[in-house]
Amino acid sequence: MFKKTLSLIFALFFAIQCAGDKKETDVTSLALLGLLSSSSSGYTGTCTTTFGAGVPSWIQTSFTCVTVSVSGSNYVFKFNSLPTYKSIYWGSSSAGYESSMYVNSGQANAANPNLIKSQNYTLTVPADNTNTSAPSSGFGMIGVSTNGIAIYNDQAAPGDSLSTEYYTFDSSQGHPTNTGSYHYHVEPPKISNNDSKLVGIAQDGYLIFGKKHDATTAGLTTGFTLGGPNSSTKCTDAGSSTAVPTTWAGANNYNTLKTGGSARHYHVNSGSEVNGILLSGKLIGSGGSAN
Repeated sequence: MFKKTLSLIFALFFAIQCAGDKKETDVTSLALLGLLSSSSSGYTGTCTTTFGAGVPSWIQTSFTCVTVSVSGSNYVFKFNSLPTYKSIYWGSSSAGYESSMYVNSGQANAANPNLIKSQNYTLTVPADNTNTSAPSSGFGMIGVSTNGIAIYNDQAAPGDSLSTEYYTFDSSQGHPTNTGSYHYHVEPPKISNNDSKLVGIAQDGYLIFGKKHDATTAGLTTGFTLGGPNSSTKCTDAGSSTAVPTTWAGANNYNTLKTGGSARHYHVNSGSEVNGILLSGKLIGSGGSAN
């Protein structure tokens, strides 16, 4: 009887769909937290990084845990979105398990019932995008971080909010969907912490930087609303919006490959709702694909 009941609970939670793709449901009962006692597959603490012919140095010096190639006028990123660090979402029997979660104010953290699983992601991005049509970002993976983790926007599934799912993040500010897709919604402390560092690249080929732009520390994004369909984290500062931070080590090489004045980009949002959002309801431009 117990096994049957637990199986029904398990099926119920895994049937719920994060941000239209897979929903990370908060778990508060000891019975459901027990699901984390099993181990996910894939933790090694290491990863493979491969760059094909023609991949520029700014990608090679910035990204790890990805396979990148050039296809026509696009860069193609392939990755499995497996963190090389410890997480509660590896499962308690894994060598990668840790019980700690990210410390937030407001309410207690609670892990969702999911475990990390290897994915088969392909992100194709324009090498020199100049489009600024601001299309909707879509759900699921819409970017990749510099450590090979999927980036999602700030929208949650209907009836939920990222302000709730925020409390399911592990110590590195990530969590998995019910298919095991580990991903980031917010600034990952493993990469950036209130600085100008490169965090990742979005589907439209525009880069995502930390909360600062060199010496500029405020006013980089405007009109942000958590989960808003017309919200964006694009840089809107007049003096910074079309040039990447010069403190980024790849800036010189990147700029030589870009059409003049087209180095538009995103900044981690320094907001009061959920702090550190990477991407929101609108991208900067059209182009690229995420699968």
